[in-house]
Amino acid sequence: MRRAKNWKRAVAICSKNSNPFTARLRIIAMSSSDKTEIAIIGTGMAGLACADGLSAGFTVSLFDKSRGLSGRLSTRRADARGVKYTFDHGTQYFRATQDDFVAWLKPFETAGHVRVWSPHHVLIDRDGHVTEQDDVAKKLVFAPGMNGIGKALLAGRPQWRLYLDCGIERIEGQAGAWMLHAGASVFGPFAQIVLAMPPVQAAALLPEGVSFATALGQAKMQGCHTLMLGYEDDEAPDAAWQCAHFDDEVLGFAAVNSSKPGRGGGFALSLQTRHDWSEAHIEDDPDDVAMLMRARFHALTDWPVEASGYARLHRWRYASTRQVAADRARPFLSDTTQAIAAIGDWCTGSKVEDAFLSGRALAKALNG
Repeated sequence: MRRAKNWKRAVAICSKNSNPFTARLRIIAMSSSDKTEIAIIGTGMAGLACADGLSAGFTVSLFDKSRGLSGRLSTRRADARGVKYTFDHGTQYFRATQDDFVAWLKPFETAGHVRVWSPHHVLIDRDGHVTEQDDVAKKLVFAPGMNGIGKALLAGRPQWRLYLDCGIERIEGQAGAWMLHAGASVFGPFAQIVLAMPPVQAAALLPEGVSFATALGQAKMQGCHTLMLGYEDDEAPDAAWQCAHFDDEVLGFAAVNSSKPGRGGGFALSLQTRHDWSEAHIEDDPDDVAMLMRARFHALTDWPVEASGYARLHRWRYASTRQVAADRARPFLSDTTQAIAAIGDWCTGSKVEDAFLSGRALAKALNG
């Protein structure tokens, strides 16, 4: 296998993208031991929380189609003409209200991976009127980027097997002996499979006969577009606020990302659409979406939108939950006979805390 060089601990990279003329089928067998082999597909907050909550009786293998950890807890970094920019282009911040989540975050907060963000917060209506917002609830961010939690977890859990850039295409086999297929590679056997991904993607991988298929199909998510703008010094706006919610048909949220703890660098703005608007325009041309977002933002704020340092649009096909699939008493889906489960914020909501509680609850159930 090729090996990643950007981690302190080597991380396996799947052969899915290897040369199709030279790739040969490879079966990666899990080591035999008394521990239960479990595969978690997806390394967002739900998948990470589940893996971290499992007892020493499990051997954990984590798979993700992306090249990095943390799912929608994503951070993009750019360097233009020697100026560094940081954009949290997925989740912007989160809150911790439940005791389990607060307690789990505590050591990461002590280590500096969780920081309080106290921005000047405003509401901007569709006519451009600005209302000051007194937001007393703490806004939390992971540092130095939102994806920092995945890296911090990985650094402290060398026993995890991690396969990045490894999109699982199908699951075959039977309960207690599941095999995962990813390009030319086959992984397994696994005693338990956990699908930590959006419901549409999870449904595409479900073997026939899984009992929660109907419940999974009832979950509905919607998309979001994030426009990232990096300004050079002479372009940067004189920002009167660092965090804005919009009462608008197109725009939903904006953050001066460079104002968040641990970021720094050039003036970086993350601008996001309303999720219902994005869902209706999810297949629109990205250039058209970016142009509309720029025009609408300028009309509402009078901020400049021609940022020559960095300008990119990212589309999230699954960003927030419109219809949940479970309830808070049991925030996951599971077929114990088939030994397959599904987790995610979409089980009960759309928040980082929802994802954590879903993954943690399943881990507790699996631990028995």
